[in-house]
Amino acid sequence: MAEAAEASQGRWMLGGLGALAGLAAWVLFGVLPQPMAAMGLARLHLFLAAFGTVFFGAGLAMVGALRPGRALGAAAGLGLPLAGLLTWASLRFDTVAAFLGDAVAVPAFAALLVLATPFAIAGLSPGGRWFDYAALFTRAWQIVVRMAAAWLFVGLVWGILFLSNALFGLVGIGVIEWLLDFEAVPYLVTGLTLGVALAVVGERSDYVSPDLVLGLFRLLLPVVLAVVAVFLAALPARGIGQLFGGLSAASILMAMVFGSVTLISSAADAADDRLRLGAVTGWSARLLALLLPFLAGLAGIAIAMRLRQYGATPDRLLAAALAVLAMGYGLGHAGAVLRAPGWAARVRRVNVGMALAAAALAAALLTPVFDPQRISAANQLARYDSGRVAADGLDLWTLGHDWGRAGRAALDRLAERAGGDPKLAEQLAALDAAETRADFELARRGADSAADRAALARTLPVRPAGAALPEGFLSSLRSWELQQIGKACKARTPQGNPACVALLADLSQDRPGDEIVILAQGPGEGPLLRAYFADGDSFSMRSPDYVGGDDLYRDAAAAIDALLAGRYDLRPMRLNAVEVEGRTLFFGR
Repeated sequence: MAEAAEASQGRWMLGGLGALAGLAAWVLFGVLPQPMAAMGLARLHLFLAAFGTVFFGAGLAMVGALRPGRALGAAAGLGLPLAGLLTWASLRFDTVAAFLGDAVAVPAFAALLVLATPFAIAGLSPGGRWFDYAALFTRAWQIVVRMAAAWLFVGLVWGILFLSNALFGLVGIGVIEWLLDFEAVPYLVTGLTLGVALAVVGERSDYVSPDLVLGLFRLLLPVVLAVVAVFLAALPARGIGQLFGGLSAASILMAMVFGSVTLISSAADAADDRLRLGAVTGWSARLLALLLPFLAGLAGIAIAMRLRQYGATPDRLLAAALAVLAMGYGLGHAGAVLRAPGWAARVRRVNVGMALAAAALAAALLTPVFDPQRISAANQLARYDSGRVAADGLDLWTLGHDWGRAGRAALDRLAERAGGDPKLAEQLAALDAAETRADFELARRGADSAADRAALARTLPVRPAGAALPEGFLSSLRSWELQQIGKACKARTPQGNPACVALLADLSQDRPGDEIVILAQGPGEGPLLRAYFADGDSFSMRSPDYVGGDDLYRDAAAAIDALLAGRYDLRPMRLNAVEVEGRTLFFGR
């Protein structure tokens, strides 16, 4: 009886807290933004919204693990500094709206919230210690499982509400729809449902346990080990240079590192007395740990090359910071395995240290210590001053519109140098006159189109040998097409050919003369494949209606080399298609 009363009290308490969180969300995100912005209080609103997010988010996560008063006090203690850091970071921009478009600050704020909550629970629990790994591990996974189960229930409730409303609609009852028309009601229903669900999940902690998730994760260790081992073994044959074209490869590698860290940590568990590893699982965890530095190193090299080639941007700096964390985890876990027995205990110590390092990094991203916009703007300015990038290679629109006050300060310094660089003065004038990025790009490229056409005429190989591009074709290309194909022609295929080719072929018997097929692949980009059909004095661009055989978009370089060597055929398919390297390309009539 006492247990039932206690459970009921807990449901009322968490349900009420959830309902209050829902109403606060409605006020903070649905009511206050426009009035406070109109009064010039946008940064105060940002602070209140950030504080409310932390207070209710961390509060709901901690109630149950801590007594309600202590949990809410801890949530408030987290909310004040985190909201202050986010508001401080917003001063990098003139407006809060521009700041919220930043791809770095809000994720850093969210990371701090996620990382700090388990530490607060571990430190504030009776007899707890802030850095007790067993408590941190257990509490972190409990939060994940409880929140996942609770939000699943919220989704189920909303599904039932919509279905009930549809059912009532069949007999003309619109009470649910009428209630949902009140703006606050959806927030209230979501918050109340979430709070009650968290209470019920807490009551069933013996059944809704992280152990199930951890056990499933351990099953994946041999599979992930095999994938990583095959990847690293195949990399030399494929060519390591293919890996360093852009950030996408680095993102995949880092995701694999952090995913592997999660799996290895699930094997290490919370303490030695909980280890229940079979031989396959244990060896898979240890071998995977030894491979992590290689994955993290490849990701770091890819990002470093991108930074050296194109300079710093906030996104690249964030990627570089994550690569450092990935390498820290990789070296730490590999070192833990290489030493004497007791690898699991050492992995746990590494995880605590890396969690603190990640929290410090996230906090630094919200302070002048690691201001991505300032560092990026200074780097781009230094690249121009050193001659590594010309005026037309600077992304002036991003400097002036996306990097806040630091970007505009860099533009002011560039304006001081414009007197000695007519090209820079021309680019800055185009920036001042443009209302959108598209306007700016059109203006800045317009003066260069003639030069781009002349350069492309010199560098674009034409096949069959001895053929020439139709008169007026290059003039019909838009500036972005000229730039795209020209960039590819500067790159090289594995056989040393330009990574572009123009093939003249009669693809349609209904049209006189040849059509032009362009195949090109710029560094770090997907292949460009299109055909141009003559329409009077102009040319219309088409993508292929059908691409048969092997996936051309995975290995365009081999097809470019084959076309340049003349290894292709025209094969009729009622209409002609290009057949090259076991692939069939069809562009329509």
